Amino acid sequence: MPQIFDEAGREKVRTLLLESGFELIKTYGLKKTSISDITKCAGIATGTFYNFFKTKEEFVYQIVLYKRNQSKELLSGLTKKGKIDKKGFKEDLTGLFISDNNIFAYLSESEIAQLKARWPEEYWKNAGNEEVTIQHMLGLLKSPRADLDWKIVGNMFKAMALIGHGREQMYADCYADTIKIFIDGIVRYIFG
Repeated sequence: MPQIFDEAGREKVRTLLLESGFELIKTYGLKKTSISDITKCAGIATGTFYNFFKTKEEFVYQIVLYKRNQSKELLSGLTKKGKIDKKGFKEDLTGLFISDNNIFAYLSESEIAQLKARWPEEYWKNAGNEEVTIQHMLGLLKSPRADLDWKIVGNMFKAMALIGHGREQMYADCYADTIKIFIDGIVRYIFG
């Protein structure tokens, strides 16, 4: 008999699946991580997975959204003390870009191509959401430049994501220092 969850229980199981799946994909890769691996790690029946996600590809997309929302919540939580200043923003960006919350950094080119082929177009091409996200983030900042172009900020963040994706090709012993130099450039652009 299938287990019935209340709303809080449902969200707890969904989060557990997303976290478990993210860790397994980071460790073993997308192809070697099965639905049964994910559900076993989460401690639920394999069939229960399909009460939350239709396919493995949709599941990976939900991980992307989940991790993106965690990052947004981190920045929003910091604004409880007021707007984020230059120093605080730099620290937050460093934490975000040095952390391993970007699932694409753990996927091969062929896995990304497979996802792109199977995901609906709106998963990839949602420029309106991108602008809203960047404008939201910029609105949390104390005294950013008045002449900011949100698209340049977006490109800078995309460049950082691409660096993270190619992390294994970078010199590991100075990766964090390299990221900090790029972050300095982003912060200089945003705050002047």
